[in-house]
Amino acid sequence: MDRAKKKFVSAIDGLRSLTSRMEIVVDEKIQPDHCRLAKIARHGFPDEARCIAYDAVQRLLAIGTGHGEVRIIGDTGVDYLLKHEADHPVNHLQFVINEGGLIAACGNDMIHLWNYRQKTPEIVHSLQLNKEAVTCIHLPMGSKWLYVGTDKGNVYFVSVGTFQLSPYIINWNKAIDLSCRVHPGSVRQIAASPVEPTKLLIAFSKGALVQWNLVTKEVDRFPLDPPIKCFSWHYEGKQIMTGNVDGSICIYNMKKTSEPQQKTTPHGQGCRPIPIIDWKHTTNSDQLIIFSGGMPTDDGLPVPALTFLRASKSATVLEMDHPLLSFVTLPQVPFNSCPQQPQALAVLLKGELMMIDLQMPGYPCIESPHAMDLHEQPVTCVTYYSNCPSDLIGALTLVGCKQRRKGFSERPWPVSGGIGRECATGHQELILTGHKDGSLKFWQASGENLQILYRLKTASHFERLEELEGCEKVSHAVKLIELCVESRLLLVSGVSGQVTLFRFSKIENMNTIAVSLTCLVVHIPQLNSLTGSGSDERVEAPQAPKEIRRQHKVISRDSTHSPDTSVDSDDERIVPFKVRGAAVKRSAGYQPELACLIPWPSTSQADSVTSAALNSAFGVIALGMTNGLALVDIFQCALIYAWSTSELFGSDPTPAVQLNLADVSSESPTEFNDSGDNAVTIPSDGTSLPDKSVLSPKHSRASMVLRRNTTEFATSSRERYREQRREHPDQQDIILDGRTPSISSRPTRCNSERTSNTSVGIMRRITKKGTAVARSVSFHSHVNGDQVIVGESPRDMQVLSRNRIGTVPSPSMSNHSLEKLSLACAETVTFVAFIHSFSRKNDSRASPCLWIGTNAGASIALNLILPQDRLISSVIVAPSGTVVKLKGQVLFQCFMDQSFSLASAACEAYRENNKDCGSPEKTIHNRVITKASLCPTYSISADLSEDVPQSLVVVGEFEIKVIALPSFIQLFIHKCEEIPLVKARATHVRGYPVLMCLAADGKIAVLSLPSLRLIYQAPLLPYSVEIDNPICQRISFSEHGLGVYMASPSEVEKYTICSEIADQASDALGELFVACDLPDPPRNNNSFLKGVSSMFSGIQRQDSCDIDSILADRDKTSGGMGGGATRTVARTIPGPSVNMERTQASGISAGQAAFAALQNISERGEKLCATVDATENLRNSAMNLSQRTGKLVEKLEKKKWYNF
Repeated sequence: MDRAKKKFVSAIDGLRSLTSRMEIVVDEKIQPDHCRLAKIARHGFPDEARCIAYDAVQRLLAIGTGHGEVRIIGDTGVDYLLKHEADHPVNHLQFVINEGGLIAACGNDMIHLWNYRQKTPEIVHSLQLNKEAVTCIHLPMGSKWLYVGTDKGNVYFVSVGTFQLSPYIINWNKAIDLSCRVHPGSVRQIAASPVEPTKLLIAFSKGALVQWNLVTKEVDRFPLDPPIKCFSWHYEGKQIMTGNVDGSICIYNMKKTSEPQQKTTPHGQGCRPIPIIDWKHTTNSDQLIIFSGGMPTDDGLPVPALTFLRASKSATVLEMDHPLLSFVTLPQVPFNSCPQQPQALAVLLKGELMMIDLQMPGYPCIESPHAMDLHEQPVTCVTYYSNCPSDLIGALTLVGCKQRRKGFSERPWPVSGGIGRECATGHQELILTGHKDGSLKFWQASGENLQILYRLKTASHFERLEELEGCEKVSHAVKLIELCVESRLLLVSGVSGQVTLFRFSKIENMNTIAVSLTCLVVHIPQLNSLTGSGSDERVEAPQAPKEIRRQHKVISRDSTHSPDTSVDSDDERIVPFKVRGAAVKRSAGYQPELACLIPWPSTSQADSVTSAALNSAFGVIALGMTNGLALVDIFQCALIYAWSTSELFGSDPTPAVQLNLADVSSESPTEFNDSGDNAVTIPSDGTSLPDKSVLSPKHSRASMVLRRNTTEFATSSRERYREQRREHPDQQDIILDGRTPSISSRPTRCNSERTSNTSVGIMRRITKKGTAVARSVSFHSHVNGDQVIVGESPRDMQVLSRNRIGTVPSPSMSNHSLEKLSLACAETVTFVAFIHSFSRKNDSRASPCLWIGTNAGASIALNLILPQDRLISSVIVAPSGTVVKLKGQVLFQCFMDQSFSLASAACEAYRENNKDCGSPEKTIHNRVITKASLCPTYSISADLSEDVPQSLVVVGEFEIKVIALPSFIQLFIHKCEEIPLVKARATHVRGYPVLMCLAADGKIAVLSLPSLRLIYQAPLLPYSVEIDNPICQRISFSEHGLGVYMASPSEVEKYTICSEIADQASDALGELFVACDLPDPPRNNNSFLKGVSSMFSGIQRQDSCDIDSILADRDKTSGGMGGGATRTVARTIPGPSVNMERTQASGISAGQAAFAALQNISERGEKLCATVDATENLRNSAMNLSQRTGKLVEKLEKKKWYNF
């Protein structure tokens, strides 16, 4: 029977849905070619960095990563990303000096040659090694051959021009001593002599070092004791310096390699190996030795450190915070055959790039113009604003200048190559990143360069409880960021339930922090149990005469609950943080004003904020939690009310709390009369409270709002209450403690006098079973225990609404749907938004509302009544009873006006020390974002201005709906049941309103508004995404079709779905390669003597030999390997650019042949035409000759021959 009823109800719902749809035709101007996904720029430190390279002429720095990517950075704004097709790590990099080429060796044993002469770098050639793995590469300056070392100990030579493998090979068995019966290991390092390029040094992984002569194939071997880890040439080519396994440094003379010329141990005996060493000289022959490692072993764990040794000076050791991967010296002279005059040292750490000034004492760091410290603390959330006001960026820059870090070198950034990008988007862009330690960073992203503006610490005013020091769930990590760019209010939510409201100030202030507890007590086993609310605290700085003064005693730092803020003494809920609310002098910038804490049921059940909204015009903060909602008044710094999720559903056709206003059609906020007290009536005829089983003292307590007022205000409130009790001795209190529920049989009147302007009726509805549906009482802050005492002053009036989950159908939901919602007592609020809209069916006027979305797919509207004086009266909130149901979790909600233009809630403009409550004449209107000329046109059978003055767009996981307001008729629907959505936002593409969504498969979809037509779809993320994946908090959509996301834990990437902006970004690209002349090579002082000695000795100089002829001549190769054998070792793969060139060449030749054939045909036709003409002329001539001959014959025949 129940099943039949459910089927019948579902059929009724289907009929209702059929009849509640409006046929509307919208002519949208957005087209698919208006959308294109393009990644504009990537900022931050490369994730999983592996190697580093430097071009001393172009002044560019390249970093290879473990994901097959290469980042090339230069001057400010020069930051390019090169991406290989495969995700294999880039292990080795080598620049083709001043040629616009970069060679990358990847983990799949492929070597690629990148050409970055054009704006978009491309791969020119690739070489795949088949049987051996690449372990190191080396390209001497000006050389045409790349030296490749492999894991088998062999050395190969690759032509840079053609990427063909040379038949010349240095085999490991010919390089080592014949007496050595052990494989030397893989090739660790290769370097050619700076003076004689035919001499190579080859270091093997097991400590062997040899010198190979390319011409004579002679080998000079170095001793194996101690084993050598690395080496560095002297610029004259006569000596080398080696770093050894035992932490020692040796200098060898190249004429006598059997023993070291000098040996030192910089850090004493028993040290760790030295993996990298560099030997440089300055112009005054001052040598500089830099090496990593070599630290003593008695320190325990290896400490990453760099050691600097200068002649006649002591050693300098710099300890690093992260493991050291590699370093490269940045010389002023690119040639290594002369003193290179090093100016800086680029150090690549695991998670950081350091630039050390080598010309300053103490070796300070040079500040980088690139955002390499983006991940200084792990990024937990990202918020992006692409239309930020320029004055806000200027103000942040001004206050951020005082936060500039000290201790940096004054020298400019030495990697100054390339030409920076222009501003591609033309918008003022601001990126906010929240971090694990509770800090916030404000970044300017307008000029295609991520520049730090301001840093904010949100954890400085919170202190952990001592008993929760070891709890992992107690964290300062930032979870949500809400910034009102117009009023400059900032709301920051943490993962442990701490929320802070910051107000921007240009000057230093001495202020305290108000504290508010948003408590919820939800009893899940019983649907009819009443939930308890939290406490409320109000603190205001003494600014204007109307403002309430702060409490004389400051909040204790040892306890979050002060005597005026304690709710229940036997409450076992846990507040993980204490607020340091004492008066502290705070620097200019964002200063904390209000702190909201969400108590936990227990240490194992941590509660946190799941969604948040901030509206400066309404002056209200909405906090969605895992099991409820809380509203906080910004002006009073007080909690308005806290609901459990089940209380948000209005089950009656009319709201549970009736607000009988004198002028309901008024468009301005409701005004409260300050001259008299508002009468509050509680009708109770024929009603009764639930029994003890429903209202138990443990789980059923009245929700209370507790303020922290001044002592004078609390005393005057108590006196007024006692006075009223003396005047009305028969008046009874409402005590909701679960033990003595009683109420008068007649309405209890708190005041016999009503105001003429407004009247607020607060009703308590009872179901047929006697369950309390909703209560709304007004009370003071001097509440004892569980008692809620009815008060009469509008100054303290708070309306508390409690909704019933019953069987009375709501206007938008059936009984069957409501039963499903009734089972979800602990629904999570996933989205909140303020708007001036219609909250109930067939409303005549729009009013301030709060729209709430839950994870069960319910979209709920709450009415907000804003009083005239916000410092005296509080905001009244009432459920509207409107629920819109969707499939899956509600992700986003937005509104459109009658012309289908996107609209957002009103906001206040920024004013310094702005805490006024607004003028009585001030009206609140939505802001229209879409331009009127770009709005879609429509056609409908009825008048659209009367039927659809506003539209609601609700985005769920599995479907999207467009609802007409106030008729609540469904206009359009889009289903995505196969691949659900995880994130959405309304934006504009070329000014046209669209909906930008991220699907679970990582694709970004663009839908038109309001028809929800799928326009464009493209992959954004290379992996699938769950709705609770942390990447959803680290991806942000913004206006103009722009967005950012964390491409890696340390990189943020900006993208766009607008083809116009994508074209602008492509045109605004800078230049990596800047054509410049190579400096003149240094003169060798010994060249004349060498020439004279070779002339008299008759021996040809070895350095004059052509290396190209040696490596390309097959007769002089070692082993005489042919071309067929080289193909088994490696295979050349031409790049796409080469294939394109070949295709173009073949296309050009075919075109030329076709053109020649057509030309020949034309010439042949012309000749044929000429022949025909000549034949015709001959025919005509013959005809004329025949006629003339006939006439002559006839004339001669008629002539008389005998005429004499």
